[in-house]
Formats: sequence, C-alpha cells, structure tokens
Amino acid sequence: MNNRDLVDRARHAGLSMRWRDAAGQIHRVSNESVRRLLAVLEGHGGPAAAGLPPMVVTMVGQVTPLVLPENTQAADFRIEMETGEVMEGPLRRIRGRPALPPLRVCGYHRVSIGPHATTLAVAPQACPTVGARMDGAGSGRPWGLGAQVYSLRTPGDGGMGHLGAVATLARLAAARGADALAISPVHAMFAARVGQYSPYSPSTRLFLNVLLADPLAVFDTATVQAAGLRNGKAYVDTVRMLEDAPLIDWPQAATRRYELLRRLYDERIVPNPPAELAQFRTIHGAALEQHAVFETLHAYFTTRGGRGGDWRQWPLAMRRPDSPEVARFAYEFAHDVSFHVFVQWLAARSMEQACGAARAAGMRIGLVADMAVGVDPTGSECWARQQEFLVGASIGAPPDALSPVGQDWGLTTFSPAGLQAGGYRAFIDTVRAGLAHGGGLRIDHVMALERLWIIPQGGTSAEGAYLSFPVRDLMRLVALEAARANAIVIGEDLGTVTASFRAVAQKHGIMGMNVLFFERTPQGAFKPPGAWSTNATAMTTTHDLPTVAGWWQGTDIDWRVKLGQMAPGVDGVTLNDERENDRTALWAAMMAQRDAPTPAARAMRRKSPATKPPATADGAAKVVDEAIGFVARASCPLAVIPVEDLLGLNEQPNLPGTTTGHPNWRRRYPGMTATLLSGVAARRRFGRLRAGRSS
Repeated sequence: MNNRDLVDRARHAGLSMRWRDAAGQIHRVSNESVRRLLAVLEGHGGPAAAGLPPMVVTMVGQVTPLVLPENTQAADFRIEMETGEVMEGPLRRIRGRPALPPLRVCGYHRVSIGPHATTLAVAPQACPTVGARMDGAGSGRPWGLGAQVYSLRTPGDGGMGHLGAVATLARLAAARGADALAISPVHAMFAARVGQYSPYSPSTRLFLNVLLADPLAVFDTATVQAAGLRNGKAYVDTVRMLEDAPLIDWPQAATRRYELLRRLYDERIVPNPPAELAQFRTIHGAALEQHAVFETLHAYFTTRGGRGGDWRQWPLAMRRPDSPEVARFAYEFAHDVSFHVFVQWLAARSMEQACGAARAAGMRIGLVADMAVGVDPTGSECWARQQEFLVGASIGAPPDALSPVGQDWGLTTFSPAGLQAGGYRAFIDTVRAGLAHGGGLRIDHVMALERLWIIPQGGTSAEGAYLSFPVRDLMRLVALEAARANAIVIGEDLGTVTASFRAVAQKHGIMGMNVLFFERTPQGAFKPPGAWSTNATAMTTTHDLPTVAGWWQGTDIDWRVKLGQMAPGVDGVTLNDERENDRTALWAAMMAQRDAPTPAARAMRRKSPATKPPATADGAAKVVDEAIGFVARASCPLAVIPVEDLLGLNEQPNLPGTTTGHPNWRRRYPGMTATLLSGVAARRRFGRLRAGRSS
C-alpha cells in the first residue's frame, strides 16, 4: 500500500496524521501507528447502507439537506412526529440537494421518503440556561457546592459514602441558599473487581455504582442493622474499623458492602419480590439484563484465572452477549443475575431520593451529575455494544512538558463509524443516563465531542493520534437531551481547547469551567472576577487540582517532589519560587476586589488583613475566605465551591498521573454529613459566598 492510500484511509476514518503540541510544534504520526489504528477503526460501522443513514440530526427551524440513495425517485416526504402528528409534503431543493422543510417541534421523529426511512433528531438551539432553570425566582446569581460522594460520612455507612448522605448534604446546602450540588461520577463499576474504584474508570455509564446505594432507600434501619449483625462478629468489627478510618479501604469496604446487600437480597427480597423491582426490570429491559449477566459472568470467570477479568479472553461464545451459551448461563445463574438487577434498583431508588431531596429543599437546579470521558474496555458496556466502541484502542493525551511520555487513561471511547451506523444510540443512551435524575450534567473532557487522542492496544501514548468525531451532531444531541430533561450542561474545558470549539459549545449552550488558578491574563496576573466568562461555571478548584488551602501552603508541590512528578529540568525549589510569585499575584487580585464600591466589598475590607498571609495553616484559612468571595463575584451564571474548599482542607481528592503513592479517591470528609456545614469557618464562608453572588 502506498502512502497516498494510507492518507486517504486515515482521512476517511477521521484520523489526523499530524498534530500540534502546546508549544505549537507540529508532529507527524508514524505510518505504522496509523495502520494499527486503522485496523481498529475500520472494523466498525460496516459498509454504507443503501438507504438513508439511521439518524439525521438537525436543529429546530432549520432546513435539513439530505443525501438520498441513487435512483431515488420519490419527491415527497412523510414525517411522523413523536406527538403522533403527521407532516407530509414535497421535498425542497437547496443548492440542488433535496431537503426537508424546517420543523418547529423538537424530538425524535420518523421520516419516510419513498422506500427509505430514518430517524430525524430535531434539536433546540441550545441547552437550557441557568437562568431558565432559575425561572426568575429569588434574587442574586445561583451557587452550589461540589462533593465527592464516597467521601461523605454517615453513621453505619460501612466505611464509604453513599447517596443517602448526598440527600442529607443537599438539604443542608439548600437551607444555606445553594441551588445546585455537583457530585462525583456514580457510574457502575465491577462487583468482582473491588480494587478498581476511580469514578472515572467505569464498567458502564448506563447504570449506577451500587456501592453508593443507600440500603435505607428501601429497607428500614432495624432491618439493615439486623442484617449486618447476622453477618457475624468479624463483619461488625471490620465495618466499625472502616468507618473510623480517615481513608477508604476500598477492597475491604466494598466486600463488606456486598455481603450486606447479598443478605438483604436473600432474606428480604427473594421471598417476596416487590412489584416495583419487577417494574424497574421491565422498564430498563435488555440493557439492564445484559449488565446483570455481565456482572455474573465476570465474577464467574474472575475466579477461574487471571485472564477472567477481561471478557476478550473468555471462551468465544461468552464474548457475544446474544449467544445461546450466554442465555443458558443466565438461566443457570438466574439468582445471581437477579441480585445484580436488585442492587441497580436500590441504587436508582437512592439516586431518585437524593434528587428529590434536593428539589424538595428548594434547590432550583438540583444535583449535577458527572459523565466520565470513557469506559473500561473490559467492562459491560463494551461487551454489550462492541460495534459502537473502539475496544481495540485506548484514549489519553499526547506527550507534553508535564508528561513527556504522554498519558494512557486505560479507557476506550465510542467508534465514530459505529455511532453513526447505530443511529447515535450509544451516545444518546449515555447522555440520557447522566441526565436521568438531576438538574444538570458535567461532561468530563468535553473536547471529546470533537476529537480524542487514541492509542493502539499495547502501544505507548507517543504512538497515538487524534481521532475526529461528528461534533455538530453530538452537540445537537446533547442540547436535545438536556432540553428534554430541563437540565443545564457544563463541559470540562480545561487545558488545550481551541477558541473555535468554545464558540461552538457556547452556541449550543454548553457552559465551560472557569477555575481560579487558571483565570489569568497573558502577563500572568489573575483576572478580576468581572472579566470571567459569562458562559462558564466559576470554581475555586476541581478534584484534579490542589485545594485553595493546599495550593497556598504548597501541599501539592510537596506531593510532586515526594513522588518525583516534575517536568524535566524542574525541581522543588523552582516550583516553590514560582508558587510564591503566584501567591503574591493572587493576593493582589483579591485585595483589589475589596476596593470595589459595593457594601459586600466594604464589609470584607474591614474583616480581611491587608498584608499577604503567610503560607501556613492560619494564613491559608484567611486566603480560603478571600478566594471564595472572589470566585463568588465572578460574572459566571453559576458558581460551584467544592466542599474541600468550604472546609479549608489541604488535600485534594486526586493527583493526576499517579496510581500509587497518593491516596486517590480515598479521602473522607472530617465529620458526619449532618454537621459538616455547621462549623464556624464554613458558616463564615457561606456568608462570603452569598454576599459575592448577590453583588
């Protein structure tokens, strides 16, 4: 094969053979890498269909050009709306191409043209805005908190947080004026792989992490406590130890949680299955059954050898969810399959109750869920939808100054060709699952709607390339699903994101993220909050960044020095010198805001020290107060403050680039959820937050 053929194949697959790094330097992808990636990409989607594509995506009020199959004689169309209405008429001609007339009704409609048919997805102009969610109620601009679900504490939680604690936190936050509560991802993990607990490495994004289910969503306290006691003294002692620990011991806590859920299922559900559980099973249909069967198969094969954790190593018949052998297995292990259906129902009930608690407490936005950028290729979603995912490739980031060898996240993503061949069903289902309960959705690494760095299986990140996605269609579908759920959408757009992408995202109503540490001028000064984006959510920090207190004290630098996680030619002394300059710049920016002619600013001027606080715990506490007030005054329509900053904690939930050494996703909050927001410092910061959002 000559190079011209390779270039043409790569272009047709959406694979870029060149890429530009953060410094502007152009790199070329090797021919060998392109061939390996094409071997994966060209295995999806199949040959082009003879008729219309399975789905055509358009916008409300817009003429929709079509590409009709050759020799199509039909000149008329018929559209059956979701509402049951029918629209018929002649096709238009736009620049010589046939086209459908503008539609005024959003939704998924059925279009017939002669013998050909397709689904027409008609999207609104944009996602619902924060203002629309607020519906003109109240005064001031809305704000919310951000929380790691697993970090929350409640009595008897077995050593990890759950959605019942989210309901409690939502009530408490709403009572203090919050309109939103952003939570960490709650995607389904692996029941038989309790050592995998990063919320951004799920088995599937279509279902929930059952370890976060609250048994009290279905059972009363006495029943749950009695079930725990019947598990024996060793169980009770272990659970108490886990609950007192400052860090989550995921393997131990997960194992104990499953023991409790199994006993509740066997003793309380099996003898008298609730009608609501049967209804849940019927509503979620084949997708739920396949996930439950996968969990059972995965547990079965995991106990039979090291390769059993990867379905791609199972016997051939078991790699196909629709095979007769899988059906026989599901029948033989029906009790275990039904258990996995039950825990999904329990998790869904827990999520519904948490969302209901937020709304009932007065939150006008409510819970904001988080959608991971990809899934584990060995998980249930890839097993069930192999043609719609790039099972033979992983995603990550190209080499850069901070990561000279690049990043491989151990996840995979949608196949662009597979998505289109499947009528975007996999993407729609994923977004719809994220929006199923709450008032908003955060899309991690939102640039994935346009392109992702993909790596051939077994290769290094340096052997990867950028893969393009049908961004226009995907953004329109996000807007359509968000409108149907009446939910806001936030895109995590930190890092290298093009101005053109941000413009398109803004057009579709997808907000970005403005994070304190990154809001700077080209000269390095911190921007005043009035200069922040009006199409973003303002934040002090994120789960992947240092807390404000940790940043001020250099806790993150200490971790990077300890773990040797520094760019070439950079040492701890250099990092600390740079941080001192940044402290000076941030304090100057925050003090400049105290001179703003508002009552809130004048009050803060009286309460805050004029000189820069030292890089100590006491100094950091003062900086946290100022930072929250500073971010609250941002022009952004929504501000979200992580609980870590509200409490002035030093440690961040996750240190990117590490899998050992730093306790990622294991930290717990330093008090019970019921009293977490009642401390003097938290109350003071709530005051700063409310004042800033009302100014």
